Amino acid sequence: MKLGIKTKYLVIYLTLVFAFAIFFICLFFYDKTTDVKQMDSPYAVTIWKDYNQNITYTKTNLTGTIDTNAIAGNLLAFHSIHQTILVYENEQLIYQYPTQNINPFSLSPGYSWNFVQLPKNGINNIRIEISSPYKEYLKAIPNFLLGNHYSIASYICGASLMPFVLCIVMFFLGAGMVVYYLALSKSVVTTSKLFHLGIFAIALSIWSINECPVTLLLLKNNIVSSYIAFLSLMMLPLPFASFVKTFYEDNNPIWDTFFKMNLCQIVCCLILQFAGVADLRETLWTTHVMMGILVAIIFYNSFMLFRNGIQTDLVKIHLACIVICGITLLLDIMGYYLGTWDGNTFGRFGFLSYIIVLGISSTKESASLMQMGQKASDYQQLAYTDQMTGMNNRTCFNVDFAKFSETPEDVTIVDFDLNNLKYINDTFGHSSGDRYIKSCSNIIREIFDGIGKCYRVGGDEFVAIIENSSHIDMKQYMAMLESSVDACNRANKEFRMQIAYGCAVYAAEVDKTLEDTYNRADKIMYKDKEEKKAKKGSHR
Repeated sequence: MKLGIKTKYLVIYLTLVFAFAIFFICLFFYDKTTDVKQMDSPYAVTIWKDYNQNITYTKTNLTGTIDTNAIAGNLLAFHSIHQTILVYENEQLIYQYPTQNINPFSLSPGYSWNFVQLPKNGINNIRIEISSPYKEYLKAIPNFLLGNHYSIASYICGASLMPFVLCIVMFFLGAGMVVYYLALSKSVVTTSKLFHLGIFAIALSIWSINECPVTLLLLKNNIVSSYIAFLSLMMLPLPFASFVKTFYEDNNPIWDTFFKMNLCQIVCCLILQFAGVADLRETLWTTHVMMGILVAIIFYNSFMLFRNGIQTDLVKIHLACIVICGITLLLDIMGYYLGTWDGNTFGRFGFLSYIIVLGISSTKESASLMQMGQKASDYQQLAYTDQMTGMNNRTCFNVDFAKFSETPEDVTIVDFDLNNLKYINDTFGHSSGDRYIKSCSNIIREIFDGIGKCYRVGGDEFVAIIENSSHIDMKQYMAMLESSVDACNRANKEFRMQIAYGCAVYAAEVDKTLEDTYNRADKIMYKDKEEKKAKKGSHR
């Protein structure tokens, strides 16, 4: 289990390394001395309507002449959101986005960076027509950049540095939590808090990173990016609610009701999208409503905990983090609908703080459970292990025998007894007797551990229980036992080994229980014991 703790720190270390790597990469590409001109003027914006196509456009006229040689580039770049772009120079179309209807299930062309190659002799009478199926984006005039490919890409990377790094850090924190939980769950009983919080962090980072302008420079399919962003946002309440439910260990049926509501909302939105009734953008308000309901449920549960006197430090910390997240979420929603700022400007900082604080507490709890589980495993190992031979002991045999007795079909029991142990103890001393027991146990384990489970049930008594034994030739293994004993006797001059054994397979026609099978094996073993004593002149 020490490996699990090391894994946790390794994940944190790799996350930090990756974050710093992204940071320095962005710094490398971001050259502040690069000649990039932001066009603030001169341009005029008018809104007009094409009644034939029932489409409203924003018409942006870039008037005057700009010498592109003076800015070391003749590339015009701007970011569009749910907008169709037409660029004219002297009434001649020089750029169009999209070039065709690339999304049959939606009116939106998605998000895109538009790069318009301008004439080298300068810019004269450039007109940009921006249309959108959503009226709130008709007046959304992009920030126009002039320069070359390198300078503009550098500028975009630098401007998006902080949110991009935050998204990467959030993703790797979430992935680390999920991996850490999965690693622990295979060996110890642990809480699923880390898993739910990790999934929430991953979904939040995927949504947020698809909102970063720099991401669109790397992605070729803008429609897919837009879908991923919307779907990730819609799914955020599910893992978040699962985490809070697990955090509070709350079995209130209101959580199940919320999960059903959220799933129903997601399915309905997807049906409306692909049926061409309403885009995901148009039904986004339902996700905001679900987030509001979730926050209300969390505050209600926290209030009930406080009223019932459950006011632990962890509950207080969680409530404080929820307040911060609620405020930042409210600010982002207000900014989104008012159109005053980006819809995830503040939320990513609030939720990143939430993930870090609650992730640390959940990790500590998991580590504590892991240590408790390890101690319990160690105690069980001590309780179930024979200290002399390292075999399973009588206690373990009794537990396993009860389990096998529930389904005894196709179970074989082999009973062993060591001849001459008393003689060896009396003649050569107990140390020699101990060596005799260890040597015989090693032979039994070497042969039967591969097909069953071996136990030392007494001083000189051993048992092997074999499941699914119908395909096993037990005579072959008994011959291997005899051969191993003979080989040891040839090498050992101190004392002579002799292992008596009896083998019996559960048979419903003669055995009422597995205990009857055990008794038959014991009788066969005693018969073999007497035969070996008579043949070799053994001592008892």
